[in-house]
Amino acid sequence: MSNKKTAVLDIQSDTITLVMQDRKFSESFAFHDSRSYSGFQDGEFLNKDELIGTVRSLIDRCRKTTFCDPEEIMVGVPAEFTSATVSEREVDFTIPKKVTEKDVDDLISEPPASNSEYTVISAAPVWFIPDSGKAEITPYGITTTKLKCMMSYVYCVNSFVALFDKISEYADVKFEYMSDMLAEVMYVVPESMRDTGALVVDAGYISTGVAYAYGDGLLGLKAFSMGKGHIAAELTMRAGIPYEAALKIVGKLNFNLHPVGGEKYFVTTSEGENKEYDISKINEMAAGKVEDIARGIIAAADTFPFALPEDAGIVLTGSCFENMPGAKEIIERVTGRKVEITSPDIVPFNKPGYSSLAGLINAQRKKITRREGTFGFLNTFKDKLARRLRK
Repeated sequence: MSNKKTAVLDIQSDTITLVMQDRKFSESFAFHDSRSYSGFQDGEFLNKDELIGTVRSLIDRCRKTTFCDPEEIMVGVPAEFTSATVSEREVDFTIPKKVTEKDVDDLISEPPASNSEYTVISAAPVWFIPDSGKAEITPYGITTTKLKCMMSYVYCVNSFVALFDKISEYADVKFEYMSDMLAEVMYVVPESMRDTGALVVDAGYISTGVAYAYGDGLLGLKAFSMGKGHIAAELTMRAGIPYEAALKIVGKLNFNLHPVGGEKYFVTTSEGENKEYDISKINEMAAGKVEDIARGIIAAADTFPFALPEDAGIVLTGSCFENMPGAKEIIERVTGRKVEITSPDIVPFNKPGYSSLAGLINAQRKKITRREGTFGFLNTFKDKLARRLRK
């Protein structure tokens, strides 16, 4: 197997997906497959042996199907296993000088030390401050005696790295790690949204990630274990609906419906039974759990060490609400913030539920085409408005 290719591994709270792309033809996908598994909750995988087996089976099938050996796999680290911090770095030139790319690289290239609990997996400059005191996105060409940089760092818990390093050894393939929320921010969320600051929310099956994005950095990152599966569980607990049927009902939810004549949701069970459930009652119960998720978003954002700008909107991704008319309006009402649902532009992964996968694919494409490393590079932006967070 001498034909080396690269791949990404997307770890969702209900499925794991492996996609292989060619180093030479990065627009094409040689392999794409997903497998269901038990998932994770509260920062712990529910069945580690199953997880290991699922990842190895995907890699083995990829090798057998494509007759290729993945040279490197970019593993997306879910928000529940990550955290983000910001810190200021500074260089003193002593005398006035014009800032060069090397000056910037020297300033941002050295990541903070990892510790016994966390490992740094990504770093990005958020803004720079020269002698003028004005925040700049790109400081090239500015004459200054000092240059400060606000850096954003994403950490991964060492238990995740250790587990996947073990899988890497078992599968005999190199893994590198990337925050899936950062990948979404960089390559799925529209630039115009993150340039002014946005609360990015990826709501999935049983986990929701919340990040405050500014430019190319994450200034805050938090997750909580709640999603589409909890909406189904609410129907099971309150109405006695079997979970399988409840999950199918969640896939049909439409909060814009206002039935007056006892209209029903219809689902067919795996045994072929046709079931019907009152729309009004179902919507009332499900809306309550959507409100809980919205309150969870507020609580997550409240843990950030800064106050969100009053006009910061929510960019909503993930599978939980991608086909749920009226859910966006519920979240807007509870959070008091404008919500915009966004989707990737990569076919066939152009749905909100594929946002983290698409982000990883684009991140790897960037690496393939520009040969950039994890640290020591600056993403250059033109004509950006440098607006700092309100403290």
